[in-house]
Amino acid sequence: MRSRRVEERAADILALWEARKDISLEELRRALAKKGLAASVSGLHRFFARRGMTRKKRLAMPSSKTGPTS
Repeated sequence: MRSRRVEERAADILALWEARKDISLEELRRALAKKGLAASVSGLHRFFARRGMTRKKRLAMPSSKTGPTS
């Protein structure tokens, strides 16, 4: 889907994202496909980048601690 078409469906994309903010781009792409909207993961990435929205999911990790080495 070209960016013009993605932008035309911005309300649908943002509604899906608002409903589940932890959704991955691949999951979002599949959800849009079920609604009849063909989009690529890279196209969705650019869509969010144009809005200054970060879609990167970070793994929960314990804080790093420096301990004695000997």
